[in-house]
Amino acid sequence: MIGHTPGTVVLTGGTSGIGAATALRVAESAQRLFVHGPEPHSAVQPLVERIRAAGRAEVVYAQADFDRLDDVVALARQVASATDQVDLLINNAGRPGAASRRCSADGYEATLQTNYLAAVLLTERLVPLMPATGRIVHVSSATHLSAHLDLDDLQFHHGYQPAAAYARSKLALVAHAVRQSGHYRPGIVSVHPGVIDTRLLHAMFAVQGRNASYGAANVIHAACDPGVPSGAYLDENRVDEPAGQVRTASLRDDLYRRTMVLLGPWLDGSAAQPDPA
Repeated sequence: MIGHTPGTVVLTGGTSGIGAATALRVAESAQRLFVHGPEPHSAVQPLVERIRAAGRAEVVYAQADFDRLDDVVALARQVASATDQVDLLINNAGRPGAASRRCSADGYEATLQTNYLAAVLLTERLVPLMPATGRIVHVSSATHLSAHLDLDDLQFHHGYQPAAAYARSKLALVAHAVRQSGHYRPGIVSVHPGVIDTRLLHAMFAVQGRNASYGAANVIHAACDPGVPSGAYLDENRVDEPAGQVRTASLRDDLYRRTMVLLGPWLDGSAAQPDPA
């Protein structure tokens, strides 16, 4: 384990790939671990038992389909009903860009919703439970460096491409982390965990990657190393410059305002509100 894992951890996308490997590592020293996945509990019971056996953590499985933002709200409420403090939130859940543009159950472009909107919504709902010593980790991707985010077409109505949809969603995550580092009480960072041999990788790219435990180590480094400053983007275990668009404050602010409008129906008084226009 790298550094110190805090008491209560919420990990999304924890039932496969990097997420499952991260859960196994975090369980070694966390006191309580909420492992999220889209599958019913019966389908992941063997994995949950492995995670429980990996360490001392009390492991709670939380099922939620990020294609429905109501499920994200229910997940946040489940966590809030079980604990009054979240020390670490790892937003790892993600999906590849669909072969052709499709919408979520809520009417939003599906890749943007699962990879970005759901992560921001869960973060906004859980931030009130997080102390100043807490940390939020957005698991992003180096593909964001090649992306261009069109704020007037966040739903990718024009010129949709699967890999571009994925990269744009990850660019939005990095921009959110940089922007909110100045607004959240806990720290927030984003991390490219490496090119990792997962189903997600092979769904979009004809390349080989490293094993999931390597990616998990980079996620845990981002989560637990006290030397990583809030707002940082890490390329594997090294702080690096994010994409040029991310470094533009006006873009970050505009993206945040537009995101809060999209998420408005699922936010409540306990969540952070958008800045005045």
